[in-house]
Amino acid sequence: MQQLLDFPEHVEQTEQIRQKQMDTLAFDQDLGTLEEQVQDLMRELEDIQEEVRSIWEFRRDYPNRDNLESLQEQKRRLTKWAK
Repeated sequence: MQQLLDFPEHVEQTEQIRQKQMDTLAFDQDLGTLEEQVQDLMRELEDIQEEVRSIWEFRRDYPNRDNLESLQEQKRRLTKWAK
């Protein structure tokens, strides 16, 4: 069984990848077939859902303000494509 990383270590290791993904979200691109666009959007939604679960799971490890800011960031990701 693989040992789970602690949350700060996980964030440190994945933050650069996450920031890159934020720059080019799947729904910013209108290229490709309907199937490709749906798959890209589903991956983006799954990533957002995973981030929200992490916020909830580790909520006691961080100040409430940080948790709320992180949640707001995920809400912005969700609403970006709805405009």
